[in-house]
Amino acid sequence: MILTVEHTTLFEYDNPIYETATEVRLHPDSNQAGLQRCASFKLLLDTPATIFEYTDFYGNIVNHFNLLQSHKKVKIIATSVVETGNGITKAQEDEEILLTDFSSESRYVHFDQAVRDFTSMFSTLEDNCQLAEHICREINGTFIYEPGVTDVHSTSSVVMALGRGVCQDFAHIMLASCRFMGIPARYVSGYLYGGSTPDGMDEASHAWCEVYCGKEKGWIGMDPTHKTLFVDERYIKIGTGRDYGDVPPVRGTYKGNAKEKLSVSVKVRSME
Repeated sequence: MILTVEHTTLFEYDNPIYETATEVRLHPDSNQAGLQRCASFKLLLDTPATIFEYTDFYGNIVNHFNLLQSHKKVKIIATSVVETGNGITKAQEDEEILLTDFSSESRYVHFDQAVRDFTSMFSTLEDNCQLAEHICREINGTFIYEPGVTDVHSTSSVVMALGRGVCQDFAHIMLASCRFMGIPARYVSGYLYGGSTPDGMDEASHAWCEVYCGKEKGWIGMDPTHKTLFVDERYIKIGTGRDYGDVPPVRGTYKGNAKEKLSVSVKVRSME
């Protein structure tokens, strides 16, 4: 499937700010041995600035820029054309060292008592992929999707206590459950094409998990938010990390005494 993405981020401030430093992780992944290909990517700003690029520790493409002059808003528009894959990423020969990161607790992923109790029902399953699928299905059927009860800083422990949240929260619970059960799993940021919605409009980015099923099978994408469970050609992958903290769409700092207002618009369309 060939999909186009327009992701608009608008920062507005009630007083002028200056010396803004911003990182953008919106470049779709192409490092999947042909399973996903980013045909084009363009990042535009409403204020002139030089945009730099680097690849972070987990292989994600990061664009960054600085705005030194005084300003009251920053508008970032990222447009992409992506040929999607089937949700499977081949294992790389040199990534064994990263499996420790994807098997441990992290900033938003905790092995608390609630996770230990939740995973006890899966103790008889031995196959990692089958175990991960059961965890994914149980999260999808048990937790309630409800925007507004959590925020981007909510940990898996908070979501376990609430029993509700959004895609980012469900991904963190699945990561905590899989990792506690000894299955390497990583957080994935990206988009989901909503073909049945008007113009493919989505409110924000999407998040899911990839579970490591060995060198031969590689990483299998699973989405606890949707009943289909498995990632397919409707998904666009941007990047991976231990949790949301490693792959936020936009992150930055600024100088100035001002309140910030953030607006995000995401539109995904099919070219087929």
